[in-house]
Amino acid sequence: MKFTSKMILTDIMVIITAIAISTGFAFFRMNVELKRQATVTQENVLSTFWELLKSKGSEFSVVNGKLYAGSYLINNNFELPDKIKQLFGGTATIFLADTRVSTNVLKEDGSRAIDTKLTGPALDTVIKQGQPYRGEADILGISYFTAYDPIKNSKGEVIGVLYVGIKQADFFANYHRMKVAVLFMAIAVAAAFSCFRWMMVRKTIDPLIENLSNMSDRIHSHSGSIAMTIDQQAGFATQLSSSVVEISSTMEEFTSTASQIAQHSQAVVERADKTLEDTKHGASEVENLTFKIIDISATIQSNLDEIVELGRKSKEINKIMEIINNIANQTKLIAFNAALEAASAGEAGKRFGVVAVEIRRLADSVVESTAEIEGRITEILDSVNRLVMSSEKSALLIQEGQDYASHTVSMLIESVDGVDETTSAARQISLSTQQQQIASSQVVVALRDIEQGVRFSSDAVHKANVVTGELAALADHLRNMIIAFKAGRPMEVQEFATSEEQ
Repeated sequence: MKFTSKMILTDIMVIITAIAISTGFAFFRMNVELKRQATVTQENVLSTFWELLKSKGSEFSVVNGKLYAGSYLINNNFELPDKIKQLFGGTATIFLADTRVSTNVLKEDGSRAIDTKLTGPALDTVIKQGQPYRGEADILGISYFTAYDPIKNSKGEVIGVLYVGIKQADFFANYHRMKVAVLFMAIAVAAAFSCFRWMMVRKTIDPLIENLSNMSDRIHSHSGSIAMTIDQQAGFATQLSSSVVEISSTMEEFTSTASQIAQHSQAVVERADKTLEDTKHGASEVENLTFKIIDISATIQSNLDEIVELGRKSKEINKIMEIINNIANQTKLIAFNAALEAASAGEAGKRFGVVAVEIRRLADSVVESTAEIEGRITEILDSVNRLVMSSEKSALLIQEGQDYASHTVSMLIESVDGVDETTSAARQISLSTQQQQIASSQVVVALRDIEQGVRFSSDAVHKANVVTGELAALADHLRNMIIAFKAGRPMEVQEFATSEEQ
């Protein structure tokens, strides 16, 4: 079999495989989507079933072994299941506990499946756990897409089950018919595309072979031109060698200068780092001083508040003294009246008169004492006022000192930022200078390598002439291979000795 035929058959197999994989994936996605649609459809049907059932009665109960929706008897009443089948198709059932009492599900003999039991995973989920069940289920030996909901009484107890479902075979009938049609279509497309690919490859390969033949002729004709160009490169290599020597000497001088600049830049960086550390230390000390001033200011403010409070309380004492004076004056007046009454009483009131005199003397003593206390309190208030004024002045001075310290901290922070930027710039200059020195050294090394490479280039030019001759021989061999490919004969591979082997 010719090489072209093998290549075409390989392409056709790849195309057929790709179509098969795409078709299989499409069938898989269709199957998943159909199952999802089946679940959604049964959910909608079940909602309609609930509405029909609740229209008969919203309260569900079991009376004498019969299931009721309000006063509507469900047992052996097939109105609602048949209505669901009329509207949507499929099957519908109402269970009393796990027993079918109203259904349109038919047995093999064609009778309704009354008094048959609920089995499978829906039994545990709906009856025992009281939860809805959605999924596939086996009903009387037939696979269905199903939806079950528990029926509960007014106490929340599960007394029955509401069910709708559709046979999987009925639901997938159109899918299987479409599957067969798609398979036939895929086979037809694969066959048509294979024929088209066969014709296109034949039309493409034949001109390609012709182009390769023309290219081999051109390679052979250009071999002489390549040899002439190589001779011109030999002269250019000699001139390049002298230029590289001059550049190398210039770069060595530049490298020496860059090394000196790098040393001086490093000294600048060290000095800038020292200045930065000193500035940061000064800023930290001033900041600590600011915190101390703030603490002192807070303490003075607290003392000032306590002094003002003391003055306020002293004024309250004055009010109390006024009350005591009023009481003493009242006492004196009462004592005077008592003395008058005692004098009027004669001998019987003599002792009471003595007591009244003592009470008046005590009241006078109280008045004298309160007057002395008021004098002392007045002196205290004067001292408090002077202390308040002094404290306020001290607080004002401390606030000014705090403002000056804060301003100083701000200036030092700005100075730190400036020194930091200066240090970073100096470090960057030093790094750039060092990189420049390294780069210069690398350039010198590279130039030396170039100089050595130019020396070897001359030898390579002479060898290139030999390689050009080999290229012409390879072009002849390529022409022979193309002729054999066109004829469909086996191609003999001729070995050529290289110039090094020769």
